[in-house]
Amino acid sequence: MLMSASLSASVPAANQQLPAGLSGEIISRSQIGHEFIWPKNDPRSQWQPQRTYGPGDDARIRRLSISQHFDMDAFLERTKALDLPSRIIELLNHNAFQFNSRKKFRECDQWRQMVTDACEKGAPIEILILAFCVISNPTKRVQPTEVTAADDVSLLHMDNIARHIASIYPPGAILHVISDSTFYALPLGVTSVEAQNYLIQLRQRTEELQIADTIKIHDISDYLSNYNQFFHNRFEIWRAKFLSDPLSHDLLADEYQRWHASMRATLNSRRMGFSYEQLAALFCADSGISLAHLDDSATLALAEYRALKAAAADTNWEKHHFPNAIRATIHAKKIPVLGLRLYPEYKLGSRLLPYHGIAVMVPGDNGDAERMEIRHEITVIGNPSFTRVVDEKGLTQFYEPSTPRV
Repeated sequence: MLMSASLSASVPAANQQLPAGLSGEIISRSQIGHEFIWPKNDPRSQWQPQRTYGPGDDARIRRLSISQHFDMDAFLERTKALDLPSRIIELLNHNAFQFNSRKKFRECDQWRQMVTDACEKGAPIEILILAFCVISNPTKRVQPTEVTAADDVSLLHMDNIARHIASIYPPGAILHVISDSTFYALPLGVTSVEAQNYLIQLRQRTEELQIADTIKIHDISDYLSNYNQFFHNRFEIWRAKFLSDPLSHDLLADEYQRWHASMRATLNSRRMGFSYEQLAALFCADSGISLAHLDDSATLALAEYRALKAAAADTNWEKHHFPNAIRATIHAKKIPVLGLRLYPEYKLGSRLLPYHGIAVMVPGDNGDAERMEIRHEITVIGNPSFTRVVDEKGLTQFYEPSTPRV
């Protein structure tokens, strides 16, 4: 029987929390910060040291996927008095892996019951997270979005978490990574070809990195197709709602403006053919300059982005297809979900998601190991202080500090 498409049917009751996708932050802050000073001349046309990705870089990428903020021996000692489900909860909830409220996650009966049930059955712990999308803003990535070293570090980091769990609970864990690349193609302005190519590459990388047993890449569109007519109806209703009333659901004006600025810096402005001077004027954090067409596109994109999230939540696809999975998120939330650090420095020393920029390798301080940060590529390309590392196809994999010339 087709579910009702009335708007009121999907609004949670006062004593119910919003679904994870609609609660709190729904889009990461992704505009260029005030710290970047735009060069007078286009850095993309400037000379820069370059080298080809070599065999030694594979081991380097694996090292970068290991969190410096987690000590397994110290964790085992600290949690030795806990029962197995509590230990698993505490591992996931460690500050090295969790950036949302640790107290709320620890006290959530739903997640504890899921872990307990899995342990009693001897089944892997399942974790569900939506991530990995094609972003085509030319300040973030000079080349079209494909899988780079930043994605590899992120996939390997999640595999490390699964293997940490396996070290105390042999069935281990499976992370269901739900790519929303095809899902957000409409508001972000990318083609289905780009979106599908990125998704296929992600799946190939799990095989090549030999982590396909713990990291499962899914396409959210495959699941939503099971609710096609209902989902379409809900999308159209929510789209009209968010266009007519952007501050609905008690959204504060300041928060909406932050979301709008992030969407403006996320949608595909590559195809708009801006000159470097226009990019600098449009995306400089304090320029105060805007282009009406880009602002209008961001307004529409944000409404459609929110509508897609809301319509997807209305289908309850997560509960239907992954009923035993702990819900993780890449966004800051006030509800008890796992805020997963997608790579070791995410929301610590680095705020951008791996596909919102390019990997920059940063030397450690005081003997600490090298770290990976994600930065807008426009801030490092053309800078001779950084060497551009490319693969055999010429695709930029990451940047590293240049060796001083003698």
